[in-house]
Amino acid sequence: MNSTRSRMLRRQVLRFAQAIKDRIEYFWSGVWWTRWRLCRQEAMLGRVLDVEGEDSLLARAETEQVRRLQKGVWFWRPSDARVISALEAAERAGVPRRDLKILALNRDVLISSDKVCVRRPLLPLLLGYAGLILMLSQWVLLTALISLSPAGLLAKIAGIVVLSLIDWLIWHGFGLYTTSAHAAARRAGPAVESAGRVGDAGRAPVVPIRPV
Repeated sequence: MNSTRSRMLRRQVLRFAQAIKDRIEYFWSGVWWTRWRLCRQEAMLGRVLDVEGEDSLLARAETEQVRRLQKGVWFWRPSDARVISALEAAERAGVPRRDLKILALNRDVLISSDKVCVRRPLLPLLLGYAGLILMLSQWVLLTALISLSPAGLLAKIAGIVVLSLIDWLIWHGFGLYTTSAHAAARRAGPAVESAGRVGDAGRAPVVPIRPV
């Protein structure tokens, strides 16, 4: 009975921690801005449909923009149609969606020489480790200053907890664009490139029209 309760409690704690992590990533990824753009675009599409009708060229263009932003909300950033197709194919193949989101967020999936490629730069990783060293150094320094201050024990504990929480929030956002970006490219890059090759193979070649 106690083991069942402990498992349920552990599951609830993990679910709560995951919900907090999702909200933090929602903020740092800037997807809230894309969602706001989507709301505006949907309102604009409604006005265009009322005036021009659903068969007009303007309505089709606005509808395509709405779809692009919808995919941007799903993958954290609007991307090229071929990039989105490769990301969707990789997700269907079982690649974790968080890795795909991070790749799209950092624009690490791009079209090069008419092929879908994934960048794997070392600079974000180096910046991430440099930032981690600086953050740990300032955390140790400030923690020592708080511990040596004349404040009471509870005040010191509260100060260290608040400092740790702030540093964790900042690091989590910084990591999305550095260490997490490098790890996502390493884990999901081959699958995304493979999905892009499959999509390119099924794409009809563009044949230029020659004058008669």
